[in-house]
Amino acid sequence: MSSSQTSNPALPKYLVNFENYLKPKKLDQCQPLQHFEKPTGRISYLTRNLKRLKLLRWYYSFSKFFGQLPLPRFLEFLRARKDDGLCKRKTGFEIYCEMASIHGFHIFVGAKTWQRVLWWLLICTAVLLSLVIVIMSLSMTRETPTIRFIDTMMKPTSEVPFPAVTICGLNTISQRNLSEKLKKRNASWLQLLEDLAPSICQQVNSCQWENRVENCRKKLQAIWTPDQRLCCSFNYQQKRFSSHLGLSVVLSSNNEGFGSALTASASHEILIHESHEIPSTFTPKLLVPSGSEAHLMVRPFVNRFTENLGSIDLDKRACYFPRERDLFYFSVYSQGNCLAECRSEGIFRLCGCIPPNSPRRQGWSLCDLQQIQCTINYDNADRIVEEQKQCKCLPPCQFHRYEFQGDIRLIKEMANRSIGNSSLISPNEVRLRIYYDSPIAEEQVLDVYENWLTFIGTFGGITGLFMGCSFVSVFELIFFTCVRPTCNWLTRQQILWRRRQKISVIRTG
Repeated sequence: MSSSQTSNPALPKYLVNFENYLKPKKLDQCQPLQHFEKPTGRISYLTRNLKRLKLLRWYYSFSKFFGQLPLPRFLEFLRARKDDGLCKRKTGFEIYCEMASIHGFHIFVGAKTWQRVLWWLLICTAVLLSLVIVIMSLSMTRETPTIRFIDTMMKPTSEVPFPAVTICGLNTISQRNLSEKLKKRNASWLQLLEDLAPSICQQVNSCQWENRVENCRKKLQAIWTPDQRLCCSFNYQQKRFSSHLGLSVVLSSNNEGFGSALTASASHEILIHESHEIPSTFTPKLLVPSGSEAHLMVRPFVNRFTENLGSIDLDKRACYFPRERDLFYFSVYSQGNCLAECRSEGIFRLCGCIPPNSPRRQGWSLCDLQQIQCTINYDNADRIVEEQKQCKCLPPCQFHRYEFQGDIRLIKEMANRSIGNSSLISPNEVRLRIYYDSPIAEEQVLDVYENWLTFIGTFGGITGLFMGCSFVSVFELIFFTCVRPTCNWLTRQQILWRRRQKISVIRTG
């Protein structure tokens, strides 16, 4: 027994005076629990000078006067609290201001009334400016929905289809054939055109493609233009690609037997266009005089579109997608082909027939010589502009455009300069060479001015610049306006339900 007592001695007891422990160490610096006035201490040198200049007096009097002004009911939340939020329960707006990431909202907690009003005006101004700029951005998007920009300059010309080269003569009717045909009666308009028009393809002496030995005369096609001219075209309705050599053609310029008001110095017209498009008066052309050599340096431009362009309506887009509009005569859509079909429809509605060699539907009759004046009146009338607007011949969204420059030299000067080969050069020939001027083509892309991704970037940049908003700010606003009040209401309803259950148990017991 004695051994256990010696082995487990009693623990020492310490007496603590709790009243002395809770007393503050420095009584002179102690303040009451809810004493909010600042203690008076030493006045700084700057404060003393400001009091001398009466700036602080004006500041305090202005803030006191502004704080006594009555506020409307919908601005009562801007009134400063007397207890600094320690005695009364904080509202949801004050909790949101303490935790919000938007610039300036934390000023509403613990600030004076005039400071709250001033910051509220600044925030409202920032919100208004951001809304105005966002609306201006949307209006610019609606006015200019598409934009064209250069995507790359490194597209090789060997991947760009070579254009169609159409050669037309300015002498359209042979006087010798005309005198013979006028002696015959009952000749139709189509027969006169086919018999009297000179064949340009027969005037081609040689044709070389990509500087090959084989002759490409068999690949030439005779086509009719909308102005009733028989021309000779290379690469029409076909698709060929050229590296850099291009096309070389030699024509014999024989103007004997043809009547024309023009001189022999401008005997051929060269038109450069897309291979699936019929040449018209709007096609770029170059006049080549007889007895000359011309070099046409072509520069191709590729126009394509992005998938984002499909979200825009046709009226705003102002161009057709491939296979979006079908033509009744041509297999491939182009603006020139559409205008040619529109002209044929207009002439058929006016005259009941169409000119020969024009686009036509099945069942349309050809005009005769007695109806030539009707077609001439249609071309001179103002209704053609209105009908073209009704046809809506918009340009395609994807096409190739060709620009060229011509270098023309007279063969006589070349023959005089050459010594040994002067007999090989004929002064009545027309020599043409058409090729790409550069191995690189320029590609342009049609894209929307602003899609949903760029709009998010624009909206985020504007709101971040004026208010400092972000996705976190949106989530905070949704939480404090929807989620938190809903959770508080559900909690309140649960507490009330438990109280009713307790009251019902007490009453039944």
